[in-house]
Amino acid sequence: MSEQNHKNFSIRSWFSGPFLTAALLLILAAAILPPALRALASHYEKEPIAIRRSLKTFDPQRLPFFARGWNLDSIPASVEDIGTEEYLHIAFQSKDKSKLLQRIELFITYYSDPRDKVPHTPEVCSRQAGAIVRELTTATIDIPESGPIEVKLLILDDQKHSSLTLYVFCVEGLFRHDREQVRWVIGKPGHRHVFFSKIEAAAVLPANGDTQIAFEACKTVLCQVIPVLVHDYFPTRQQIQNR
Repeated sequence: MSEQNHKNFSIRSWFSGPFLTAALLLILAAAILPPALRALASHYEKEPIAIRRSLKTFDPQRLPFFARGWNLDSIPASVEDIGTEEYLHIAFQSKDKSKLLQRIELFITYYSDPRDKVPHTPEVCSRQAGAIVRELTTATIDIPESGPIEVKLLILDDQKHSSLTLYVFCVEGLFRHDREQVRWVIGKPGHRHVFFSKIEAAAVLPANGDTQIAFEACKTVLCQVIPVLVHDYFPTRQQIQNR
């Protein structure tokens, strides 16, 4: 084949039917795919949703637990530190100084940022404050109307005392005990809106170190608080699904 014929053959190959079809498809893909992907991402991108009622309206005195002889103290928190203005941090202080269990704290926070990395957990924040994590495990508690849920159980030692904490996340209506699980739910397509709340109860251990009495008290607080939050405060499943 002469050089001229070879060039003509090469040109015909470049402009053959399959080549032109492939080139056209690539051009169309370059033009259509980015807008399509942006539209798809916009469709499935989650948006914030406000809590139905502010946690500042939560009245712990209505809890049956409070009627057992406790004083109530409000604990201020730094919005910058906890990352939200929607929180409740209170302490139940026993009126009876002879009780084994003298103090229990309830700490609830609410978040609604689709990009939130869930940085605030008791074990992380306590370590940063200098406490020693003696035990970190899980436990199952039975919440009225919600059924059994798995919660994180944490025992801490610091310079002043030892304490036991039970905490759980409610993320888009689901209960999760680990922040990696929360991140997974937040990042998973489906619901239009996103929210999560961390609910924790912590009890200072008695002088005799009895962890069971502290566990039962924290469990009772969570079992009474969570149904109120679900019914009156957190967005409903229909609200987070609406598009």
